[in-house]
Amino acid sequence: MNKKAFLPLLLLLAIGVFFSFRMVADKKGDILFQSENIQVVSYAVPDGENTTRNQAIQNTIMNVIRDGHYSPKMLNDEFSKKVYERYLEMTDYGKSFLLQSDIDEFRAYETSIDDELNAGTTKFAELVATRIATRITEAEAYYKDILNQTFTFSTDDEIELDGKKLNWCANADALKERWTKSMKYRTLARFTELKEEQKKAIEAKTLKDKKLSDAELEVKARENVRKSMDNYFKRLKKINEHDRFAYFMNSVCHIVDPHTDFFPPKDKQRFDEEMSGKFYGIGAQLQSDGDHCKIKQVIVGTPAWKDGRLKVEDIIQKVAQGADEPVDITGWDIEDIVQIIRGKEGTEVRLTVKHLDGSMELISLRRGKVETEATFAKSAILKNGGSTIGYIMLPEFYADFGDINGRRCAVDMAREIEKLKKENVQGIIVDLRGNGGGSLSDVVDIGGLFVDKGPMVQVKSKDAQAQELATRTAKALYDGPLVIMVNQGSASASEILAAAMQDYKRAIVMGANSFGKGTVQKVFPLEDFFRGNPESLASNSSTPAPAGMGSIKLTLQKFYRINGGSTQLRGVTPDIVMPDMYDFLDIGERKDSNSLAWDQIAKADYKPIKDQVNFTTLVLNSQKRIAANERFNLISKNAERLKKQSDDNRYSLNENKFKAQLDENKDLAKKMEELEKNAKQINAGNLVADKPNVEKDTTTLAKNAEWLKLIKKDPYIAEASNVINDWLKLMKNGSLGKVNEGNSKD
Repeated sequence: MNKKAFLPLLLLLAIGVFFSFRMVADKKGDILFQSENIQVVSYAVPDGENTTRNQAIQNTIMNVIRDGHYSPKMLNDEFSKKVYERYLEMTDYGKSFLLQSDIDEFRAYETSIDDELNAGTTKFAELVATRIATRITEAEAYYKDILNQTFTFSTDDEIELDGKKLNWCANADALKERWTKSMKYRTLARFTELKEEQKKAIEAKTLKDKKLSDAELEVKARENVRKSMDNYFKRLKKINEHDRFAYFMNSVCHIVDPHTDFFPPKDKQRFDEEMSGKFYGIGAQLQSDGDHCKIKQVIVGTPAWKDGRLKVEDIIQKVAQGADEPVDITGWDIEDIVQIIRGKEGTEVRLTVKHLDGSMELISLRRGKVETEATFAKSAILKNGGSTIGYIMLPEFYADFGDINGRRCAVDMAREIEKLKKENVQGIIVDLRGNGGGSLSDVVDIGGLFVDKGPMVQVKSKDAQAQELATRTAKALYDGPLVIMVNQGSASASEILAAAMQDYKRAIVMGANSFGKGTVQKVFPLEDFFRGNPESLASNSSTPAPAGMGSIKLTLQKFYRINGGSTQLRGVTPDIVMPDMYDFLDIGERKDSNSLAWDQIAKADYKPIKDQVNFTTLVLNSQKRIAANERFNLISKNAERLKKQSDDNRYSLNENKFKAQLDENKDLAKKMEELEKNAKQINAGNLVADKPNVEKDTTTLAKNAEWLKLIKKDPYIAEASNVINDWLKLMKNGSLGKVNEGNSKD
């Protein structure tokens, strides 16, 4: 076997480079950062040893985690139990395939996975992979037999959709009964849709064929479900032993922490494609949640964003190409879903979506280029009560590290502020909602646009002293009233900027509590740590092994606020907390028990701004307006109902009761639409400097009109402008001193 020189994990001193890795599973401000060198022992295969590919991957990953991870966990029985539970959850979340007898057999490994990881054996992972393949083949016969029978929807049986609340089936008969309920639920859902579609067509006098009876609609519904299940099992059987082993290794990585991932070669390829942004699609990042495909993020400026109906946490249930029959994508691999949603520019894709409130909607979109331009900072002018207010939307902290002349968000933000100053704005709103992070050096520089020279963040490597990263400019570019908007999608670099402005008492932070990601990752090819030729390793299966060993995204650092506290888990608590649809749901870093802990270090050498306006007055005035705002009250009610739904995933299989559940969800959605329609809109327009670019063609005109439309009807932006107005009134009364006094170090 050819030996290659060991490549140690050498993290070069690269102050402030802070990548946002765009993987569907995690797009929360990953960072390439400043750090000391970390030595990771390579895994060498002794000559003559019949080491399998899986063993080599496992051993290499464990070595890298042990020597390079910021806070590696001890391999013990507790760790083993967590991996055991996570792997079974990833393998069969809905408990639809494995039997209790399988679990009893697997239980022998529950406390010995740590021993396998230490010894370099992979028996448990391969046993589960082999068994689930067998059970999938058996279950394929169940649904085909069940869907040959007619369903009646008058009984009072129910189905539980939360796999965590289900027990493993005792035997094959119990498992078949579970499949019967599942097929009945899917058929009832489709049957209800077909009845509603037919009713609307009759009312609109657009029904092309004869009216179908309930019995005929039930048959059609079962046919639709059969087609979707055929596709579902076709894709299940595409999952091979290599894929299953990747699930196992990610079960191990995610117990270490949620942001350490193993990317098998095909996932790394997809990762690189996402980074390039060179594809045509709808502009939504997807993630797998058990058997479901959820919207992770709607990318600004893309077809889905312009349309406005697709929301974060929505579940895509079906996909149709133009006028073709929709295909149920339940249980599909994310890669396959991405492939059928992407396509040629201008072609139509129709998504059947289940919103968080439980309502269903058919969303038709035309595919378009997912442009990187949509990620750049952009500004608008707001008019409120005679005041002129600047609004800057920053979707991410971008930086083109491959081009010295490439765009950087700090440079663009400075340009936007200069343009706003020429428009004589009296205050500025910076919108970081949904901004998952980006370049660390740029967020530090952006902080320097608003405060005089001083530290913005502290960064700490494993077993090292924290370092302060300070702004490079002596004086702030803008020192007027400032509001920072955040929500639960604001992470990493967004949290750094919001926290620094809060600690300096420079700005009012508004919105929902942020994501809470205070950790740092970087992606490394596993081959860099493997001494040997991966292509010569023995295969674990008859399935051809993919080229390469894959990559690991490794957590290497934590960052801290200048006041010494971590953003990890807790995020940034806004000065003005606003109702949010996700208020009662565990979204963000805190939802995962394996996240790194919150802690704090000594505060940095900084001085809060003195003689600022009375922030307490601003907060109290805003809270009164929010409490009296009908739209915010409805958002709060919706948040409570969403929490109730997330806690109770039982659905009736009785048609009348099932429809009543759906109608309840639709009623609240209609009320929100009415309030939005009748709400007073913000006066929003373009900057004079931007008009030539905006008006250069019909495409940019339409794009700009959609963007301004969203701003005008956004109640959060409206309230942020009200806070700026209050700030200006306090200034007029003479309660504002020098904004940037005393920020420099002594």
